[in-house]
Amino acid sequence: MTFYDGLSIDPKLILYALIFIVVADHLWEIILTKRQLIVCQNSIVVPEELRHVISPEIFHRARIYELHKAELFIWKHFIEAVISVAELVFGFYPFLWHLAALTLAKLTSKEMWISIVFVFYLTIYICVRYLPVLAYEKCILELRYGGQQHFQLCLCCLVAVLAVVLSQILLAPATLLIVYCVQKAGYWFFLWFWLIWALFTLILVFFLPYCCIPCLGVQTPLREGALYTEVKRVCDMARFPMSRVFIIRTKTVQYSNAYFYGSCCLKRIVIFDTLLLNKGMDPSYLRPHEIGRGLTNSQVAGVVAHELGHWKYGHFYKATIIMKLHFLFTMVLFGLLFHCPQLYQAVGFISGLCPIIVGFLIVLRFALTPYLVIANFLMLWNLRRFEFAADKYAHSLGYSMQLRAALVKIYADHMSFPVFDRCYARWHHTHPTILQRLRYQEKLDVRANFNENRANLNQPTNY
Repeated sequence: MTFYDGLSIDPKLILYALIFIVVADHLWEIILTKRQLIVCQNSIVVPEELRHVISPEIFHRARIYELHKAELFIWKHFIEAVISVAELVFGFYPFLWHLAALTLAKLTSKEMWISIVFVFYLTIYICVRYLPVLAYEKCILELRYGGQQHFQLCLCCLVAVLAVVLSQILLAPATLLIVYCVQKAGYWFFLWFWLIWALFTLILVFFLPYCCIPCLGVQTPLREGALYTEVKRVCDMARFPMSRVFIIRTKTVQYSNAYFYGSCCLKRIVIFDTLLLNKGMDPSYLRPHEIGRGLTNSQVAGVVAHELGHWKYGHFYKATIIMKLHFLFTMVLFGLLFHCPQLYQAVGFISGLCPIIVGFLIVLRFALTPYLVIANFLMLWNLRRFEFAADKYAHSLGYSMQLRAALVKIYADHMSFPVFDRCYARWHHTHPTILQRLRYQEKLDVRANFNENRANLNQPTNY
């Protein structure tokens, strides 16, 4: 007996609820983007903190680009809302499932094989659906305002075709695996999914340096030299072993980055060579646009001080536990909704027909949206809180100025529009904006000076 046995739920009410979820979700995104659009329109002057690294002309160009992106984002959400509602009202998913079943009617009627054809048709539909917006963004918007290389429309269409074909290499086996596992695992399959995922991510922590990192480049321990001396000074202050500080000679990564991950004997701080001044190489070996990029050794030490804050406050453990709890709640809600027969009837399926792969799509795309949106907001808030805490730790080590200089230099190397609406940033950004981080360091300075002055006043005076 399942949870829904004996319950009488009108499928029309579920359909109306799904439509409301779709409209509310996209309307909220439009409101947030509109707020960001207004901020961009009103931000006509370069922020004081960045006037020495960004010229008014570049700022104006980035502002116009951000305005066009925001307008495109609004239209994208509006069109997405209209199409999604139409899919629900007119029974798009039952139609596509019936088309896949007709395609294999003479060969088989097994759900597993029909699911593969269904996913193939759905992939084509998604590419056709998103191609116009993608073509406009890549071929017109970024070319005009983003400073990107020319991206022709025919090339965009070719990429879409290749995406449809090559994606089946992953999607077909994944579809078979999902359908097979659900059929074999039975009613509580979602808990097995969570358990397997939890074990897989734990194992991944051990094998990440040996499996995933080589795809980015060659990782080696930081060797002795001027940079080693600067980094060792800050690591000694935090009592972090220098043997766990690595550098990656990247292959294709362009963005300046450093990160901390792992625990116990697996903990490590990884510095990308793109974070170093001229990638730590002789400028004659670099391309013209790479010369001058990167940080000085003291600025790199400031970034390392920030990463040490993540280690000191146990952010890796906390983030791991939060992600596993989030996925557990997601799977429990998913299983509860996945087994609801009225949900399938609401989108147009006849009674008794509940395709597994379609259930995954409907639940993840529509029914779980309220929880996923709220959970995403809370996790983004927590990630930004971690970043502020790590910045505070770097400040406590005396590396505030170096970190500030590093943040500004990284921004100068990868110029983008720096001004964001607070509400928009809270719902979209994993990190505080550069202006928020710089102002937070100033706030810490004011607080430290206040505490120092108060301590001096409380000291006894000898006459």
